[in-house]
Amino acid sequence: MNQLLDILLLAAPAANAMAAYMAELPQQLRAMVDTDTCLLPEDFTVSDFTAQSQDNGNTLQAFEFGFLDDKTGVSTSCYFNSTSEPIVEGGRTPRYPCENTRALFIWQNSQLTMIEKVCPGEDGLADYEAAGTAVIELSCGDDNDADDTCAGGCSAGNVTARFVSISPVPETSAA
Repeated sequence: MNQLLDILLLAAPAANAMAAYMAELPQQLRAMVDTDTCLLPEDFTVSDFTAQSQDNGNTLQAFEFGFLDDKTGVSTSCYFNSTSEPIVEGGRTPRYPCENTRALFIWQNSQLTMIEKVCPGEDGLADYEAAGTAVIELSCGDDNDADDTCAGGCSAGNVTARFVSISPVPETSAA
């Protein structure tokens, strides 16, 4: 009995987050979901995160990773390097598109915010975007790095996180 209670208590935050996520749906989006014309993402996986850093992962010069949303079927590679062009719109934090432009990302303070465009309207373009944040715990260099500068590679294991918000796509970025 105690094990069941422990499992329920562990699951409560995720269930509450999803309930809050669903409760905040705009009426038009809720109608799309109810008629199966819109598939809302629930969680995503960041895989094979690798990066280049000169300061033990505090600052990343370049990185790449895989993004997968099993529910919507979006699977793509994402990159950041010196030639990456951000999408800046309406005073929002700059975002970087992945190879599949339905997925975008923001990297800040060892956290990767993933944004997925969902629910195409009559024009075929996404009307909404879901967002969620994954904490990326980097491991850099090797134990023989005497000066602890990690002049090279960093990596992280696979991380699964939940989408926790949904909002209309800014008009200039629908895809």
